[in-house]
Amino acid sequence: MKIGTWLLAMLTPMIGRILAALGFSVVTVLGMEGILSQVRTSLVSGLGGMSGDMFNVFLLAGGGQALGIITGALTTRLLLWQVQNATRILGVNPS
Repeated sequence: MKIGTWLLAMLTPMIGRILAALGFSVVTVLGMEGILSQVRTSLVSGLGGMSGDMFNVFLLAGGGQALGIITGALTTRLLLWQVQNATRILGVNPS
């Protein structure tokens, strides 16, 4: 067996796994981006129904920062889940 044939036989399944993992990551990130934008829109519309004084108290209490922290935590958890699943698909973590 020639070395080129052997290398091609070894790389073909790995290339398929890498492409599958990349496709999975694109679909997951785009789907979660849509969900997070809907959550943000829902939060903004919910806050828009408050009176001006209540909204000012909400912002003074750090409500805007809290919402930013919560959406950041959701995004970070998505990223960690994505990395874990991508390595599992690629065969790095076969658990």
